[in-house]
Amino acid sequence: MQCISIQIQPKHSREFDRDQFLQRVRAIRSPEVDAIEEKGKLYLSFNFFTEFPAPLWQALTECLYKDPAYAAIIAPVSVVICEGETDDECLLLHHFDSSEPLDRL
Repeated sequence: MQCISIQIQPKHSREFDRDQFLQRVRAIRSPEVDAIEEKGKLYLSFNFFTEFPAPLWQALTECLYKDPAYAAIIAPVSVVICEGETDDECLLLHHFDSSEPLDRL
């Protein structure tokens, strides 16, 4: 089982519209939502578990990062990683800093 995790930067987590995000992705898959408060910061992650990460990532990309209206909301505040079953398996699929090198599934 692998996990595609969309993580919202802590400095943007409080004002991030979770309901709008969840409405957009529910037709694809409902994520497990982690909201952890630590030292005054809110760490917000949406975790999508799957056996088939490539098609799921493609669907999420179309719905979120390639959507003309929503891309401007999500792209500058998020990081997306895909974690495998071992700690060594971790791919960076999206980063708010476009100069970061990305991995491919």
